[in-house]
Amino acid sequence: MSVIADASFTRFGKREEGLLDLACESASPIVNKFADDIDFIVVSNSYSGEYNDISGINNLISTKLSLDTVPSIRVDNTSGSGGSALMVADSLIRSGSASNVLVIGAEKMTGYPTKRSTRIIASLLQPEERNAGLSLPSLGAFMARSYLSEFHAPREAIAKIAVKNHHNGSLNPFAQFQSEVSLEDVMNSRVIADPLRIYEYCPISDGAVSLLMVPEESLHSFSGKGASIIGTGYSSATSSLSFRKSLTTLDCVRKASETALKRGGIGISDVSVAELHDMTSVLEIIESEDAGFFRKGEGWRAAMNGDTQIGGQIPINTSGGLNSKGHPIGASGIAQAAEIYQQLTGTAGKRQVEDAHYGFSLSMAGFGNSATAIVYEGVA
Repeated sequence: MSVIADASFTRFGKREEGLLDLACESASPIVNKFADDIDFIVVSNSYSGEYNDISGINNLISTKLSLDTVPSIRVDNTSGSGGSALMVADSLIRSGSASNVLVIGAEKMTGYPTKRSTRIIASLLQPEERNAGLSLPSLGAFMARSYLSEFHAPREAIAKIAVKNHHNGSLNPFAQFQSEVSLEDVMNSRVIADPLRIYEYCPISDGAVSLLMVPEESLHSFSGKGASIIGTGYSSATSSLSFRKSLTTLDCVRKASETALKRGGIGISDVSVAELHDMTSVLEIIESEDAGFFRKGEGWRAAMNGDTQIGGQIPINTSGGLNSKGHPIGASGIAQAAEIYQQLTGTAGKRQVEDAHYGFSLSMAGFGNSATAIVYEGVA
């Protein structure tokens, strides 16, 4: 069984540093302590070529860290890269192929016009749908309209997610946005894709996060406490949106979550804290239902009642989520795991959830093209 034994962050946001420098900024604190122990490096990165004209990023990073002889690979699964990289690292340790794995998630995406970034990310859609004008922001708007109509939810329920996550981000020293917003701020902000507004979408971001993953029996040689990965689940769905039966459910999220919980030997009600993929706020509501935290069509009520706030029934996106923390795509899934690590080891500071023992993260590729769910247990 693998355990996250250490985590290190850069600040997310618009950074002057290059991609390699950001990756090494996050990894160096771990490497400085444990360089002789690291025997594999897994790099989560999706767009080094499109944004940075860089290929072979894993080898470039290992050389920059003076770990030239340590084997490395790059994992690319669009916005689900982080979850996939964690699954690879966990598999390497469980199989005995590696012992102590350095996992680095990094992306540098700022510096390009927003329209170009939208086109780059939309390239994960089917060509026919992309040529018809679909983009990830527009899909979020279609999902929001469908959800509001199908479940008779008030428009404010989606905005409440953004209010909550900006509050949580204000408590996170590594978040891109560290200011709170009111419900009125969200509802009156600029429309991006009707009915969704700018505060309800994640920003374009730069940043990196690194983790050290080790076998559970070796944990005492490192930090002595950590977050054990007790269950993983992976599921895929059609990338063609026109072939999906519904826009208000994500089958890959449901299946991945069920598998992870079953392998972890716990129920969804046992989870103390969760990190979900909120590229847009409505996704948090729908994923919270598909993961099993709430019945279908009831997630909006939980948002309105404050059930997903820190101190609520099931705190979700205590980090600020992609919405406030930022979404440097290759780093996002790793950042989710790092937040769970902090929560389960009692090191989350002002965001700390009381008596957190089990954690859950959901890393999603594309717009429900695939999903990786991971269940964690705090160990000491």
